[in-house]
Amino acid sequence: MSSGARRFLTLDATRGIAAICVMLYHFTASGLAPRALFPNAVVAVDYFFCLSGFILSFTYEQRLRDGMTAGAFMTRRLVRLYPMYFLGLLLGLTAEIARPSLPGEWSRLVTATAMALVFLPAFAPFAVRTGTLTIDDFLFPLNPPAWSLFYELVVNWIYGIARPSTQALLIVMTVSFACLVQSMHFHIVPPGFSLGTFGGGLARALFFFLAGVLVFRLWQRVPPRLPAFWPIVACVILVAICLLPYGRLTYLASALLVPVLIWSSTVEPATRIEQITYAWLGEVSYPVYALHAPLVILLQPATVSPGAAAFPMSFVLAVAACVVVAAFVLSRLWDIPARRALARPAERIRMMLARAAAPQ
Repeated sequence: MSSGARRFLTLDATRGIAAICVMLYHFTASGLAPRALFPNAVVAVDYFFCLSGFILSFTYEQRLRDGMTAGAFMTRRLVRLYPMYFLGLLLGLTAEIARPSLPGEWSRLVTATAMALVFLPAFAPFAVRTGTLTIDDFLFPLNPPAWSLFYELVVNWIYGIARPSTQALLIVMTVSFACLVQSMHFHIVPPGFSLGTFGGGLARALFFFLAGVLVFRLWQRVPPRLPAFWPIVACVILVAICLLPYGRLTYLASALLVPVLIWSSTVEPATRIEQITYAWLGEVSYPVYALHAPLVILLQPATVSPGAAAFPMSFVLAVAACVVVAAFVLSRLWDIPARRALARPAERIRMMLARAAAPQ
């Protein structure tokens, strides 16, 4: 089966579950709800990086070997990510204008918006209040989870340029993991979302993305042979990992399970209802991840007293359910049509730039 024809439905399902766990963590840990759900959902971001490494290798590795340019590869990646990213940016800007996190940050707001429009972090960020916390060095303050999309594009570009051998993968992964562990030693939370953890974020993205590439190459040689019920087990394992209490060692140990879980999740669901459900979860995964964070700014009151929830858990869960439904609608009405509309113009622009850069 060609790479363009096959879908890994169990991987789609786990991606959707991971995105929902991240959303519920951000909604409940930000002071909106009485208690935090899925405290170890930070591992879901590493799951996204690793899954991306697997899927992009499956789709593009042979094409890159056959002569596909890094420019063509990156054009496709930008077209895939930008429409929903742009919508998330607009929502974040609207939320910040409608209910500013903190006053007196308008000049930096303009700078952050301009940088974010071209998918670059704000190296002069403004302070953002999330519940009882104020964070003043988000790389993407208008939509904090967008930091991972930025690193995704960076490691995609490195992969498209370097086209690393398996030996090179292992060397870079070893160095990256050492840098990640060092960053975890100095910071309570995994790196990447803030200016102070910029280097650690790159190491984190590199390690898990390249781990996904390695998993793909292993999968080509040794595909898993697991029982028909394994797809359900894989989903349950991912939820259980996100439910673990957060701690440095817990995070690192559970994150190292991610490549194994992705390899085993290439087993396809057996029943029709599973296939439909898993495909739906895959479709809503990216919109949920890209769009949920601005709602924290909109929903939280101007001041949240420490220890006092802004809303009952039932309300927060209802909002989360609405986000999932909206994600599906926006996938059909915005994301898919926008990507189709951008594909040809983006390729023409890439070719014009390539010709202009070529030696005469």
